[in-house]
Amino acid sequence: MNTVHKQALMVYNAFSGKKATHKDFPLLIQRLTEMGYRITIQQPAEFEDVVKAIKNACQSRWDAIFIAGGDGTVNQTIQLLAEEEYRPTVGVFPFGTSNELAKYLGMSCPMEALSIIERGNTKQVDIGKFGNRYFANIAAAGWLSDITYRTPPTFKSYFGEWAYCYYFLKTFFLTKQSDAISVDVSSDQVISDICLFLIMNGNSVGPFEHLIKNSTENDGYFHLITCKKTNRLQLLVSLLAKMLNIPDNSSVINHTKIKSGCFTIPECIALNLDGEKAYVKSLHFKVLPQHLRVFCSTDK
Repeated sequence: MNTVHKQALMVYNAFSGKKATHKDFPLLIQRLTEMGYRITIQQPAEFEDVVKAIKNACQSRWDAIFIAGGDGTVNQTIQLLAEEEYRPTVGVFPFGTSNELAKYLGMSCPMEALSIIERGNTKQVDIGKFGNRYFANIAAAGWLSDITYRTPPTFKSYFGEWAYCYYFLKTFFLTKQSDAISVDVSSDQVISDICLFLIMNGNSVGPFEHLIKNSTENDGYFHLITCKKTNRLQLLVSLLAKMLNIPDNSSVINHTKIKSGCFTIPECIALNLDGEKAYVKSLHFKVLPQHLRVFCSTDK
């Protein structure tokens, strides 16, 4: 047993994802304790207590902040952590439905995350800031972007990511495209007439594995995917081409790399930051290079 004591906060959402996954939580605490961590557990539902706990962990220069939950729990924690001058190393235990950040870090399940933390491999990662809010992996707005937070939690608990697929199809065929969005990427580049955009730290989102080819990570740039307003059939063909890695010569879906940008979004449209509905004070986006140190697999 490791006798070197390290102080760590565990932000644990007992209601995230499928209930069966949570059976591993006591074992996680036991194994982390055997590694030498003194764990303080905090539930994210008790928001004021979470704020105090994270501030204390940062001001006291604790060794780690572990997050056991889904993308919403990760996002809530990062909102608080990103503001601090000293930020402990972050470890993510994927207990949610989609677990986008955990996938990005190479942690497909809680036990794999535990093994990575035990090996102690870490790296600095970029995060994004949109107005006054932060995100670790994905920001989106427009048509189809509200699926993650509109899908009922009970539906996600039973069906996992298939619940998102169902609501994606329902939204795609039964709702109209949103009002047009535009983005000033630079002084001489404006992308307009957009129905949907995604800003991505990694190269995949949900079922769209390896959406970006030859992706370079932590270079101070994020990926911007934009979808032009068009008819459903043309958009569906372009989406399927992306999913199946088939060449698509249309200009419906476009990709560029950005480290900042200013968006024009209709007031009726909310942002989706790491799967959570968000409202911001401004529509300016920027990358914060190497802002967080995280536990991750060696091949990431």
